[in-house]
Amino acid sequence: MGFVTRTARLVAWTGLTAAGAVHAVWAAGSSWPEKNHKRLGEAVVGNAKQQPSAQATAVVSGLAFAGGAVAAGGLGEGKFVVGVRRVAGVALIARAAFGGAAALRALGLAEPNKRFEELDQKYYRPAFAVLGTALLLGAKDKRKRAAKLALREASGS
Repeated sequence: MGFVTRTARLVAWTGLTAAGAVHAVWAAGSSWPEKNHKRLGEAVVGNAKQQPSAQATAVVSGLAFAGGAVAAGGLGEGKFVVGVRRVAGVALIARAAFGGAAALRALGLAEPNKRFEELDQKYYRPAFAVLGTALLLGAKDKRKRAAKLALREASGS
């Protein structure tokens, strides 16, 4: 596996696993790193009154952990898994490009406050862009594919 692919997979695994861990902490009832749930809601969904349920947050946590496993190559290199990496990468880049307000609207949530918009611009959008790019770069190891093609050509298939 090439350096770029390895590095991209490490970046995607690290970011998605960290996101899974943070969401698990929130699903368990913590408001970390904020001092209370009102501040957490303002920071992560732009609204102190319309916060996701613990169950919804646990689902996001599970998806992020699963995404980390997929990103790292833990589920193999089959066409389906590679496709999942690519779709997830495009989705994360779209989230970065269109921003948090668009994502909240798509989820049927209220327009975000100014604090969320600032955090989105400064931290969330760049993080989604990096993770999406890492997923795309790590989607499939081109060297491995080239070796398979060469083997097929050599065997006459």
